[in-house]
Amino acid sequence: MCGRYSQTLDLAEVVKRFGLKPPPFNAKPSYNIAPGAQVPVACAGGLRLLKWGFIPAWSSGALGAGPSLPLFSAGNTLERKFSEETAPDTAAPQAREGFINARAEGIASRPAFRAAFYRTRCLIPADGFYEWHSSAGVKAPYRFEMRDKGLFGMAGVYEEKSGTFAIITAAASALVRTVHHRMPVILEPRHEAQWLDPRFRDSETLLPLLRAYDSAKMHVYRVSDVVNDPRNDSPDCLRPLEA
Repeated sequence: MCGRYSQTLDLAEVVKRFGLKPPPFNAKPSYNIAPGAQVPVACAGGLRLLKWGFIPAWSSGALGAGPSLPLFSAGNTLERKFSEETAPDTAAPQAREGFINARAEGIASRPAFRAAFYRTRCLIPADGFYEWHSSAGVKAPYRFEMRDKGLFGMAGVYEEKSGTFAIITAAASALVRTVHHRMPVILEPRHEAQWLDPRFRDSETLLPLLRAYDSAKMHVYRVSDVVNDPRNDSPDCLRPLEA
């Protein structure tokens, strides 16, 4: 799963990197973005502020709609599949609502994400993401980023009605697999415009894009446990752990 990431560059850099119009809002860089955060997301019409935690339009759990109802009945096999992907990470305990991740496998047919996959795809600007490696009951945080430390776009889907989004994940690359078995889908820049275009709905072309990113273009390093607490949002989250 992907449960934490960073976007530490000015919004102007995001606009330039993804070829977008300047948005009618400002957003501060963040070193430790956690589920539930309201963040800039690239959509077909430009940057929007959306909440991390996808809530389908047909769920009464939409923001401001009062008490939420379960998306699936108790014991439903779909519920079990989704809960595996969005179960709370004990390395980063916090209240969550909605799906923070959507598995690439079967996304075009799953009830929660099917409509969004075909109509409201998005890109989540980031310059790194965190994963936790479990060993002997201890979880150690690691940071993954591009070798050039540049911005990249994680594939996602969003819901207009609830103003929420989820990051799509796939089986991990060889690099990420040393820490965790899944990773966010990072799109090649040449595929970003096609992904954002709502007029394009050819699943045979879109689905092959949802794969692990090239390990040779990324690197990983151990970071301090300070990143475990989502309230910590400073450059300390990015610093390599001293041996």
